[in-house]
Amino acid sequence: MFNLALIAIAIAQATSVFAQCPTPDLTAPVCQTSDASPTVGDCQAAIGKLSGQCHQSNNVGSLCTSLVTVGTCKIDVCGFPGAELASGVNCGGYLQNILNTCQSGGKVGGLLNPANCNVAFHDSPYKLQFSHS
Repeated sequence: MFNLALIAIAIAQATSVFAQCPTPDLTAPVCQTSDASPTVGDCQAAIGKLSGQCHQSNNVGSLCTSLVTVGTCKIDVCGFPGAELASGVNCGGYLQNILNTCQSGGKVGGLLNPANCNVAFHDSPYKLQFSHS
């Protein structure tokens, strides 16, 4: 027979491990800035239009969903259909990290894979990226 109190403690401990992940975490972006990249200004404006947990809903082709497009900049979330950040985690912080780190000549390009502890389904692939619209 299982001891319900021990099960409850184990669940609480597992939950607290995931709750310790900083939001946004300190994962470094992968910069891919080139002359074909979107402009910094357009990407900054696109970040301002984001809301929610950046849910991936495309189940064909690239498995990426375009969340926002402003001028030359498109913000995509990629992963398995249904992938999203954990409750309370804002994807704008990750995108701002890419913007701050990957600028070159007024352009920005790159991607970031958040730490698994900040992804709703911890074992699912998930990435945020800027691409040219």
